[in-house]
This record gives sequence, C-alpha cells and structure tokens, in this order.
Amino acid sequence: MALDLSRRDRGTSWIARYGLALILVVLVAGFSLVKPSSFATWDNYRSILNNQAVVVLLALGAMLPLIVGEFDLSVSGILGVAQALVTGLCALQGLPPGLAVVLAVLAGALLGLVNGLVIVKLQINAFVATLASGTIMGGLVIWYTGGSPIYQGVPHSLTSLARGSVLGLPLPVIYMALVAATLWFGLARLPLGRRLYAVGGNRRAAQLSGIRADRLVIAAFVGSGVLAALGGVVLGSELGSTVPGGEGTYLLPAFAGAFLGATAIEPGRFNPIGTVLAAYALSVAVSGLQQLGAAAWVQPVFNGTVLVVAVGLSGYATRVKAARARERQLARIGEGAHAATEPVREPVMP
Repeated sequence: MALDLSRRDRGTSWIARYGLALILVVLVAGFSLVKPSSFATWDNYRSILNNQAVVVLLALGAMLPLIVGEFDLSVSGILGVAQALVTGLCALQGLPPGLAVVLAVLAGALLGLVNGLVIVKLQINAFVATLASGTIMGGLVIWYTGGSPIYQGVPHSLTSLARGSVLGLPLPVIYMALVAATLWFGLARLPLGRRLYAVGGNRRAAQLSGIRADRLVIAAFVGSGVLAALGGVVLGSELGSTVPGGEGTYLLPAFAGAFLGATAIEPGRFNPIGTVLAAYALSVAVSGLQQLGAAAWVQPVFNGTVLVVAVGLSGYATRVKAARARERQLARIGEGAHAATEPVREPVMP
C-alpha cells in the first residue's frame, strides 16, 4: 500500500510540475493541425515568441515582489516610463541610445526603490501604494510626452537593438531568455534566492532567524522596477515609438503569467521557468483563438478568466505543498517517538 501511495504521489507531482508544459505542447499541436496554413508556420511561431517577450519580462518583474508576499501593480507604469524615456531622450533630447537605455533602466530601479521604501518604511499596503504610484507614473508619461505619441526622430541605432535576430530568433527573445536564466540561477542556486522565498513563506520567522526581511522586500521592488524598465526599453526599441497610455494593456497578462507560472515546475512557488511557460501558453491560446475567428472581446475575457483561475490554482498548490510539508514533519516526529519508546534489545551471544 505504501508503495502504491508513493507511486501515486510521484505521478501527481510529475503532472503538477510539467502539466503546463504539456498543455503548451498540446495547444501548439492542436492549433497547428486545425490551422496548418497560418498557425503552423515559422513566421507565426517567431511572431508569438517575439510579441510575448515584453510580457514575459514584465511578468518576471511582477514575480519578484510576489515571492516576498507583496504586490507591485506599478510594473506597467514603470514600463511606460522607461519606454517614454528611451525613445524621448533620443528623439527629443538627442542623447545617444546607449545613455538613454542606461537612464531608463536607472529610472526603473529608482521607481522600484521608492515603492519599496514607501511600503516598508511608511507601512503602506503594497496594493494601495503601487496602485497609486502606477497612476502617478502614467501622469508623468503624459507630462513628458505632452500627451502625444513619440515616433519622429527615433534613431535607427536604437531600433536596431530589438529588431535584429540571432540564429533566427528575435533579439527580444534572446534578452528575455537571458533574464529568465539569470533569475532562475539567482533564485534557485544563490542564498539570496532562498532568503527571498523564506521572507515570502513567513516574514516573522525569517526575521527571527536573522534575515533582514525589510531590505529584501525593498530589493525585490528594485528588481521588479529594473525588469519592468527593461521591458519598456525593449518595447520602445522594437516599436521605435511611444504612445502614452498604451502600457496599461500589459498589466493583466503579466500577472496572469506570474500566478499561472506558480502552478508549474515548482508548484506553490513563484518561479521564472513556470512564468515563462505560462506566458507563452496564454499567448499561444490567444493567437490560436484569434486565427479561428474569435471576436476581439475574447482576449481580455480570456486573460481575466485565466488570472482568476491561476490565482485559485496557485493558492491551492501552496496549500497542498504546506500540507505535505506538515505530513512529512509529523511523520519524522512519529518515527522519532517510536524509536525513543522501542525497548533496547540486548545482543544475543552465539
């Protein structure tokens, strides 16, 4: 019986870890069979990979505060600020693209730092604080651009940063893959990652064990700001323009990807690989539905529904993980008590 239960647990665990990857494969295969002339083409696959790279960067940015148990609703606002800066500083102020990129990323880090300080030092709820700061950022973008799109005077040296390709893969996909791999290594292999997860698991317990939780929460928001700004830089470079207010459409898919990603690879834990898989699964589903003739309203309804379902599944995975941890702990305590009460047998001499 124990062996059957163990096999069942392993099977359930395997499905929980890789079920989202299987769904992604099934979606790609299914839409490719139904729409072979339009969906099953390298141009379409390349388009899906490229179009979703910015969303993945934003989802990874949203993921960092979620790891420490906080929300950052300003990630799309930071993306909009960085996009406006990287295009505006080149087109309006005449700065070289390299300097504009650095300043845009530094602006994202600064905005993330302000978010973290407001939440930690002023003890303002992260949901309220980042909702307010994101709204302020939207206003700053309108002030900087004068409410008009920026598209004239953007140099080719800026747009070439995101319009090229390497081995057939668009540059935004390369950037996204490098960021995701770096995040995975930092979170899975470095002490900093373990401390971030410890703060998110139980902040009070982490503090009692000597972890400076407040600093890590602030660092998570700074990291979130940097990743959101990178998304804005890539978007501005790829489009060669900025339209004030356009960044709002990225917020919901980013959070849907982050929450749905927490149900895969490491169920119950926000993780970079799961986030990448989730974002692309959503993109493939939306692209396939559009090619099947779905109406325009289907995409926002689909994304909103997925976000609700993803939050529910993420919470369920977290509860299952915690329950299994308690069961293992109780089993170890039971084994220890049994060993302590078992009579000591004297060795039998031949």
